Amino acid sequence: MNQVQSQLHAKSRQAGMAEIATTVLHNVGNVLNSVNVSAELVSSQMRSSKAQGLGKVAQLLKEHIDDLGDFLTADPKGKMLPDYLARLAEVVTVEQQGIIEELGQLTKGIDHIKTIVTAQQSYAVAVSIVETVPVAELIDDALRMSIGSSARQQVTVVKEIADLPLLSLDRHRVLLILVNLIRNARQAFEGVVDRGPCVTFSAFLTDGPTLRITVADNGKGIAPEHMGRLFSHGFTTRKDGHGFGLHSCALAAQEMGGSLTVRSDGVGQGASFILDIPVDVTLGQ
Repeated sequence: MNQVQSQLHAKSRQAGMAEIATTVLHNVGNVLNSVNVSAELVSSQMRSSKAQGLGKVAQLLKEHIDDLGDFLTADPKGKMLPDYLARLAEVVTVEQQGIIEELGQLTKGIDHIKTIVTAQQSYAVAVSIVETVPVAELIDDALRMSIGSSARQQVTVVKEIADLPLLSLDRHRVLLILVNLIRNARQAFEGVVDRGPCVTFSAFLTDGPTLRITVADNGKGIAPEHMGRLFSHGFTTRKDGHGFGLHSCALAAQEMGGSLTVRSDGVGQGASFILDIPVDVTLGQ
């Protein structure tokens, strides 16, 4: 009997480890897409940078080092250099700003990945890192991590964000949920051809106080028979899905003392995911 119990315990432990590993891979994979996009954009901008023109300017000046005054005042090419350098400075400044912003998103993505891994490593003690954050910025970060710049142009994003105070939240758990919900919304557009894809975000405080964030899409909707199983471990309607995304979101919401629910009027009617998180407004101010 003891041997059977020991074997059951070992199998249960292995199943738990497998679930944690799969959850980590799923959530890290979501953010890696954003990291890859940012890295490719930075690489592309560096390769095509107009700053390379400085090399040609330096070569021209070097060739005329002995008659620089005449070259800049009399030579047609030399006379163009001041204006060219002024325009080049403007272009390079814009390029640098774009690269700095993209590197910022890259850093945020990597930071989120590190936090996901650390949280799972410390799973037994349910580590929660609470930060004071602006909710609108949190939603923007989730959008950038979930939808590449080219895809963002194809999806209409509507934001109905109330004028909220700074709130004390488990930033990375909320990000994990939002990234998954946005990815889920994008998948809901697959096969929908009679309307333009649209994701609507709303955020406001309800009685409690509770922060309510809703992610709604106008995608293919959810069949009534699937509603009760949507957050179950391993449940998925996708051929290539594994059913860990929404399950991990529901767990993350519970770990914050909140809940994640869904509404849909049926197939073809879109879906709304509602995240409720209890907050202490006085701490956030």
